[in-house]
Amino acid sequence: MKIQQMFKDDIDRKINGVVKVDQDANDVLVQELNEYVITKELKKHFISFFNNYGDAFNEKTADIGVWISGFFGSGKSHFLKILSYILENKEVDGVKTVERFRSKFEDDPATFMLIDRATKGETDTILFNIDIEGSINKDATAVLRVFAKMFYNYLEFYGEDLKVAKLEQFIDKQGKTEEFRRVFEEKNGQPWLESRDAFAFWEDDIVETLQQVLGMSEEASRNWFNGTETVEMSIAQLVSEIKDYVNTKPENFRLLFMIDEVGQYIGSNTDYLINLQSLVEKIGSECEGKVWVVCTGQEALDEIIKTRQDEFSRIQARFKTRLSLSSASADEVIQKRILSKTDEADKRLTEVFESSDSVLRNLLKFNKDDALLDIRGYETAQDFSKNFPFVPYQFILMQKVFSEIRKHGNAGKHLSGGERSMLSGFQEAAYKIIIKYVQ
Repeated sequence: MKIQQMFKDDIDRKINGVVKVDQDANDVLVQELNEYVITKELKKHFISFFNNYGDAFNEKTADIGVWISGFFGSGKSHFLKILSYILENKEVDGVKTVERFRSKFEDDPATFMLIDRATKGETDTILFNIDIEGSINKDATAVLRVFAKMFYNYLEFYGEDLKVAKLEQFIDKQGKTEEFRRVFEEKNGQPWLESRDAFAFWEDDIVETLQQVLGMSEEASRNWFNGTETVEMSIAQLVSEIKDYVNTKPENFRLLFMIDEVGQYIGSNTDYLINLQSLVEKIGSECEGKVWVVCTGQEALDEIIKTRQDEFSRIQARFKTRLSLSSASADEVIQKRILSKTDEADKRLTEVFESSDSVLRNLLKFNKDDALLDIRGYETAQDFSKNFPFVPYQFILMQKVFSEIRKHGNAGKHLSGGERSMLSGFQEAAYKIIIKYVQ
């Protein structure tokens, strides 16, 4: 039997080794959801999150902050994205996300029940990478402005420009959004949604539309259009708008801001950290568990603030749910996602091990005085079948190599946006090695 024929899944299939939270192509999502591996460590994090999140349906809470930490290769971006799809229970390729995960929790129905119950209501998620969505020009309110932008985009207003977004919001409150868009297209020839990013070039069309739809005078319309004042946004104002919005929804409605790479975006900037702290605190106190903020960062929250412990002890209280991911279960992911064997291959490999047990043990025997305790060879026939064509110590060794690269190489310290998931750099390399084996 050729190695290529041993695997349950097509070894030639394309595997996306870099998970991006904003990548939503249907084929990519189907693979990410179907092949997501719930390791023992991840199961604990699912339980912690859904216990706290589910409790908020029974009792109002201000503890709505979640901080997911882990260096590249730990899978925090992938975990965030998967959480988003589970919470919103999106239908991908005709199948609801929660149903895709039912089989992943066959051995733990209690945890699946916890997840299933928490996703019965209507839930919307605003998932984004703050490094990508944040403005180049940053000030002390940079975090607030990114939240405002993404909230307005979610409402289908033009969040890229708060001036335009506030106009659209005002028009919407008058119940004249459809009329405004129709009249503008009649005058301009192009739909408003396709033209608003270049609104500065359509002064006459916009002015005439405002006059006709809102009854504004030409002078008032042009004053708005030519106004150079910056639209100010406060935390209190934004949270008030978010609260007003969720209050229009059913009682069991939930809205989650799910933000990737917040830790890197904040860095050592005191203003950004205070801005985030105040925003999460206000959302918690005003929305009482109907709106959640879930962030990821390479470092744990206490690591970010340890040099300013006294000044920022409050932010720790804002993020009561803290989940720390590691890459310790990379071998488990590789075994289940890539190396999983067919029944026939498993039987054949078991026979090989049983007939060559002593030979394999001699070849892969390490001197205990010289080797690390976790550097080991095959121990059982099952171990041999799960890991072949790799040897268990190779997983550990390569993880240590990548860990040192992260510690000493600048490029390894800040891999973001395309955060390497549980199928990290090593796993992608492992996949390429297998391809080399089978070709």
